[in-house]
Amino acid sequence: MFPTKRLKHVVALRRLRTPADDAARPYVGLEDIESGTGRLVTGATGAPAETPSPGTDFEPGDVLFGKLRPYLAKAWVAEFPGRCTTEALVMQPTSIEPRFLRSVCLSPRFVGDVDASTFGSKMPRAEWDFIGNLPVPVPDPDTQKAVADYLDRETARIDALVAAKQRLLTLLAEKRRAIIARAVTRGLDPRAPLRDSGIPWLGEIPAHWRSVRLRFLATSIEQGWSPEAANREPNPGEWGVTKLNAVNHGHFDETAVKTLPADVTPRADLAVCAGDLLITRSNTPSLVGDACFVERTVPNLILSDLIYRLTLKTDLIDGRFLAQFLILKVARGQIESDARGASASMVKISQEHIKNWRIPLPPLREQQEIVENFSRSTRAIDDASAATEHTIDLLKERRAALIAAAVTGRLDVGSAS
Repeated sequence: MFPTKRLKHVVALRRLRTPADDAARPYVGLEDIESGTGRLVTGATGAPAETPSPGTDFEPGDVLFGKLRPYLAKAWVAEFPGRCTTEALVMQPTSIEPRFLRSVCLSPRFVGDVDASTFGSKMPRAEWDFIGNLPVPVPDPDTQKAVADYLDRETARIDALVAAKQRLLTLLAEKRRAIIARAVTRGLDPRAPLRDSGIPWLGEIPAHWRSVRLRFLATSIEQGWSPEAANREPNPGEWGVTKLNAVNHGHFDETAVKTLPADVTPRADLAVCAGDLLITRSNTPSLVGDACFVERTVPNLILSDLIYRLTLKTDLIDGRFLAQFLILKVARGQIESDARGASASMVKISQEHIKNWRIPLPPLREQQEIVENFSRSTRAIDDASAATEHTIDLLKERRAALIAAAVTGRLDVGSAS
């Protein structure tokens, strides 16, 4: 095992702040740093910030570490002089190799220790007074360089495998979307005669289908409620409230919930039930209006105020068919054109907007056949996607374990090369 020193004894913390309106130095935000890899995200070049904000100066060779939500494991060795968000610590290595320090900052032990020190439930942060006192491994300079070189090689191989698996996930998702899009806009019979839907962005639909506004397919639209809640999953018997990302591209994620405090009386009238069609009320322009169908009732769970619930006329529309249509690219045009907001990054849609959305409507029995058909057709794709995601998780675990072993000296990088 390598000897250790307190972090503050091997780095100097930079504190020089650049004014918000100074665009001379390129800007790096936490969103520009990949979680767990120590790299800038693809396409991030340190361009001036779109929304000017104060920043901390950094120089090439400095190590940036995200103190906001440290569990995201964001650390980067600066490759150019610039300024960064004040939510990142800027450490100038004085007696530690920058790449070695980056790997230490990405190691599970370091990230876990920092994360355990955070305060604030919505925006947890750690402070330098704690981080600077953490012990970090500090072998001799030659060993630091050898470890850094080894980790650069080995993590690059793992990252290449992860990237290949992620490309496969993208291709599988595109194939899945294409199968569903064809089914819910053209039906199952390729020989069926077509007619103009009367909707410019939709084009032709089967001649026996109708085109209706959503207001005629729902009996009510309700908005949820968001009292203060703890950012954890409820224990058995506790009530929860959905997070915004519970509605996730046609899928209802019943684990994306917060816990209501014991002294808050839950609104049982807003409980999530089987058969609910959920639509997000507020989000980014590309995500607002996301939809899903709730297949089963989840006990003790209420809707967030950022989500609408539609009660559908089940003799006219199958909620599974409707949810899959609403998340299609062809349908999102009308959704995004309705989105309104003072901020370009966060917009809203109204109940009246939803009522006016145009929907292609096959006979109910045909809707059910379409859903059953694409469910069968996409099952193999879903299985392949799940297996690929599992492989990605294993590769990331391997990466983290490799870093942990190498930076502490438990792995002899000389014999491992």
